[in-house]
Amino acid sequence: MNGVLALSAYQVASVTHCQHARRKEYQYQMLAIQDLRGCLANFSPEHADGALVASMALLWLCEDMSSRSQISEGITAILETCHRLGHTSGFYLMLAKAWRPATDRCATPNSEYDTSMVLQDLIAEMQKFKTYLKEQEREDDSWKKLRSLISLAQDLAKLGPMTPPDKQFERVRLLRDYKLWLPLNDLLSGKNLSSTLMVNGYLYALALYAQRHTSQAYMIDSMVDLEELLQDTLRHVNPTDSYVEPLNNLRGLVASM
Repeated sequence: MNGVLALSAYQVASVTHCQHARRKEYQYQMLAIQDLRGCLANFSPEHADGALVASMALLWLCEDMSSRSQISEGITAILETCHRLGHTSGFYLMLAKAWRPATDRCATPNSEYDTSMVLQDLIAEMQKFKTYLKEQEREDDSWKKLRSLISLAQDLAKLGPMTPPDKQFERVRLLRDYKLWLPLNDLLSGKNLSSTLMVNGYLYALALYAQRHTSQAYMIDSMVDLEELLQDTLRHVNPTDSYVEPLNNLRGLVASM
């Protein structure tokens, strides 16, 4: 339970930037670690699901490669123990089916880095759209969100086969933690949100690229159909003259990934 509470506090702190929520996150993390240690010291099948839930929550909250690797190894050990003990809970079976050791996930990227030009083209498209927003839609500050996304994409473009795993981890973690942005006042007033949806579309495209072409792909939630989410987002963009070319170009880039 403390692991789940830590994860909940993290989500609240990420959205609200509330320092109290951030403190509660760390407090619950410490409690979850204590609970997990106690559980593993006297491990039995009835403790298995709780240990797995706590471990998965702590894995998500890890902020460094070393801790993430250690917790991943711990989850693998728990799953192997559950198998030997004949544990058959629904949660264990679901996780055991989906889980691969961290070493396996990191060692086999989905492809070589020969698709780097796709990422460069995506960066160029984002830069063109940012310029358009600054010049033609001066009251819209979506370009500021796009600027930070471009910076993140440029960092990803620097990754290569020889980049240390901890550096790759940090870059992809920043992408995973990037916050979607929807201006609620504009949404309620019926204002055109096409620019915001395009920025979110670029984010999904960048996440899709990282999922398919980096050795840290496991950090991007594979349970989410990013391509479908991207296409659904773009379907809601108002295809005015100014948006037709960016829309078509983004769809073309996604198809080439």
